[in-house]
Amino acid sequence: MSPRMRFLTGALGLVLGLTLGLVYSWLIDPVQLYNTTPPLLRSDYRHEWIRLAALGYVADGDMDRAVARLKGLRQEDVQDALAAMIEAYVAHGQPAPTMRKLSLLAQRLGVYTPAMRIYLETPAPPTGGVLPTPAPTAEPGTAPTAVPSPTPSPSSTAPFLPSPVPSPYRVVAQNLVCEGESGQLRIWVQGPPPPTPTPAPRRVTPTPAGPQPLSGVVLWLLWADGADRAVTGMRPWISPGYADFVLQPGVFYALSVEEPNAPILSGLTLQMCPEGDRMGSWEIVIEKTP
Repeated sequence: MSPRMRFLTGALGLVLGLTLGLVYSWLIDPVQLYNTTPPLLRSDYRHEWIRLAALGYVADGDMDRAVARLKGLRQEDVQDALAAMIEAYVAHGQPAPTMRKLSLLAQRLGVYTPAMRIYLETPAPPTGGVLPTPAPTAEPGTAPTAVPSPTPSPSSTAPFLPSPVPSPYRVVAQNLVCEGESGQLRIWVQGPPPPTPTPAPRRVTPTPAGPQPLSGVVLWLLWADGADRAVTGMRPWISPGYADFVLQPGVFYALSVEEPNAPILSGLTLQMCPEGDRMGSWEIVIEKTP
């Protein structure tokens, strides 16, 4: 046999052997892993493991166990997965207690996102005197908006606040609405109206054509045994000055801006729609005074 034929025969045998080996190992008898460790999982499965470990901490509150479950994973994988999870949960309006625990776990693991700061600094429920509920103020040139007064019943517990301090913000519109999702407190924060030579009437309902919306404004919602915090601008597709809270029936709330003891509204509670078949939502416009 000539050298050329021997080379071709050897090459053909090598290719045929490799092909049969791959067919056998991939299709006929593939390798199956049992009891593998999270770092050896595929990328999407590693992210799912991180998500489940974080939810485990939300359920049992055991920080050390959650950290142990994530031990051995690449720090970049953990940080990317937790950051994406927190941003997604914020966008979908997950409850504040869930977001606080996720933020604490993320902080322990060296993760930081803008949404986390909303939940990492929420104080314990303060104590102090009960504040009266100010009536919504209509702007010059507009008719006052008829709003049901949120009056606590004798058996209900109103929110307690520390000694109040003056606030540079004021409520310019407060409306009970029955469109869209119920049980919400929707807030628009805007800058002071620009100076004009003559007073001109302005609309008091949220509108893109209104005054300049203010992003980055911290809003505090307090009640008898808890507090929540939001920052305007987290949902820019609605408005840079927009933020919202979820309210619970039968609970009375106080709303402050920038500081927990700077209330601009108190005694706020959910009310039934005029038709009486569902809870309404409150829409409030807040303006910063010049």
